[in-house]
Order: sequence, then structure tokens, then C-alpha cells
Amino acid sequence: MLAQFRVGDEIRHSVLMRLQKAGQSSNGGVFARGTVEDNSGTLSFICFERETVELLKEVNGATPMVIFGVVQADRYSTDGAVQVLVRRAEPVNDDDDLSHLLPYTPKDIEEYKGRLEGLIAGVSKIHLQELLRAILSGKTYASYVKHTAAMRLHHAYIGGLLEHSVDVARLAKGMAIETGNVDVDLVVTGALLHDIGKLEELSSGMGFEYTNIGRMIGHVSLGAMLVERTISNQKDFPPDDAQALLHILLSHHGKVENGAPVACVTKESFIVHYADELNSVLSQFADNEGKTDWRYAKMLNRYIRVSQEG
Repeated sequence: MLAQFRVGDEIRHSVLMRLQKAGQSSNGGVFARGTVEDNSGTLSFICFERETVELLKEVNGATPMVIFGVVQADRYSTDGAVQVLVRRAEPVNDDDDLSHLLPYTPKDIEEYKGRLEGLIAGVSKIHLQELLRAILSGKTYASYVKHTAAMRLHHAYIGGLLEHSVDVARLAKGMAIETGNVDVDLVVTGALLHDIGKLEELSSGMGFEYTNIGRMIGHVSLGAMLVERTISNQKDFPPDDAQALLHILLSHHGKVENGAPVACVTKESFIVHYADELNSVLSQFADNEGKTDWRYAKMLNRYIRVSQEG
């Protein structure tokens, strides 16, 4: 596994490769750089071998490859990171076991399924509970409990969407109850469905790449469209609750400059937005569990102190 390699280790390992740049260096040589990953983590790579660079130019998105090389210190890193000097790369064989390339949630999925059911059962407004059960059933439920919550930045692993949605809903519910004079049922429903559009935005295959519709429409709008379609099939769904719920979904990024079609204007939408943001931020610490001192969090564009050691 990539996380186990240390400086000086020779490496022959199947990985997901992502090419970031390939070109000609100032000394006339060629280079390719990008990232390699498996379910233990991600490392940068650099390659100067002409034949291999030409092969890597064909890499499109997350591509399974077998790499041969050596682990070395990343001279551009300020936190002791390592990178792989790739000497050779080749496509994987059809019969290669690639299960280690798919990251999984560290949490107990069955436990989270139980928490999900508890949250749904706790929604007292029948029309909202029926909406949740109508959406989270069949193939959609099967995808919801296994899907990733993101391509790279947070909860980017199998089961990540379930984990993130349930944790956001629990946090938001607590905030709503503590605040008072808030529609708790709307908050829970909105929190559980706020990222439902990720099922269409991101593929479930290697690398969790964006789909065509995901790039063109995005999960915020896709989720709202799904909820609106489902509501239209429900008898006597209160128009005010439909509008308030759709607002939560459309505004859960908080501000227009953060990718929200509309900014938050209700207590319920603010609560879901901040619960979503807090859970995403704290996941950066969880992703660095076991590491010491400072680590760079790309999502936050800053260094975070993951422990008091060092």
C-alpha cells in the first residue's frame, strides 16, 4: 500500500494514476507529473523517462496502471512528504485484483444505515417522511449507502455519502433543537437530501470521476430536480414545505460565490449549510488521523494542526 512506502523503497504497485502535466524541461528532456493513489492514500509522482512519458500522455482521468520506480523525498514539500520517481509504467492486466484502489469509509456502514433509518423514522411530518422513503428506496437507496460524497476533497470513498449525510443530519438536528423555533423535520429532511445529486454528478467507478451531467448541471441542481420530481408525484404535499425544502437544497453551499444558485435566507437553510460545512472541515482532521503536527488541507487551502505533538 502506498502509505507504507518510505524514502528509498523500490516500488512495483498497481495504482490509479492522474496526469497533471507533461512537457519538455528546460534542459531539453521530457517530464510528466501527477498523482498516484490507492485506498491508503495519494502520492505525487514525477517521471523523466521518454518512453514512459509518452505512455502517460495518454492517461485520461483516473487510470489503473502498474508503476515501477523508487520513493524519494519531495523537494517541493514543506511537511516531509514523499513522491514516486516513476521509471516505467504499464497498463494493468484484466485479471489483476484492483480492489485496493477503491477507498472505503472507515466507519461501520451497517451502523450508519441504522442511524439513517432512525433519522427518517423521527421525522414527524408524514409528507416529509414519505418523501424520504420514496427517494431513499430501491436502486437509489443502494447507491446512496455506497456512493462517494466527493471526488477528492472530503468523504471521497465508498460509503462517504451515507456517512456525510447522516452526520450532517444529526449535527443539524441538534442545532435546530437547541436553537428553538425551527422546523426540525425540514432540517433533517434537507440535510439527508442535500447531496443526493452526487449520485448523478459523480461516477461510482475508479477515481469517482465527474459524469457529463455532473459537469454540466452539478449536484446542487440535480438534487433539487430529483426532489421536485418526487414531490410532484406526492398527493397534497404542502407548497410552503416544498419551497422551503428546495431552498435548503439549492442554498446549502451558503453563498452564490461558493456555488449556490441562491444564498441562505431561512433559519433551516443556514443550519444545514453550517452543519454541512463543519462536517466537511472536520473530515480534514479525520483524514489525517494518526499523523502528527501540521498537515496541508487542500480543501481549506491552509495548514491545519492535526495534533499537539511535534
